[in-house]
Amino acid sequence: MTKIISFSGVSNSGKTTLIQNLCKILIPTYKVGVIKHDPKSKAVFDKEGKDSYKFFECGANVTIVSPDQTNIRFQNNINNDQIINIMNLNQTLDYIFIEGFKTMPYKRICIVRGDFVQYDIDMADAIATINQYKNNFKGKTILDLNNYKEILEWINT
Repeated sequence: MTKIISFSGVSNSGKTTLIQNLCKILIPTYKVGVIKHDPKSKAVFDKEGKDSYKFFECGANVTIVSPDQTNIRFQNNINNDQIINIMNLNQTLDYIFIEGFKTMPYKRICIVRGDFVQYDIDMADAIATINQYKNNFKGKTILDLNNYKEILEWINT
């Protein structure tokens, strides 16, 4: 069964760094996928003028297949279950980490290194933070942001 964990927190709180370090620990042994939410549509997947860019611009869904990777780009949002199914289509993953997608209904860790949004705290199952903030969140499971093994133990429970 795939373990799915969502990570929330303000910009530059350390979400990407945490996920990257968890991946480094897990990937030698486990299959890991990451879903990155891009609420402002800033991600660039193709270059203007290329064939696949032209296909997408005219309204088509596009799949780019190369010897080393496959990229799929849809014209519309797809629902959460479809995203998870696509992630598991090629091979069943042991872990899926979701960065910043607050509407997905999965176990959630909020990262706090200073500023935070109260909604993220309220929706979190655990708070990963640094020592100076660990006593600020009563009633929540507190994890050491720099202790990746402790965070993995919590994920695996």
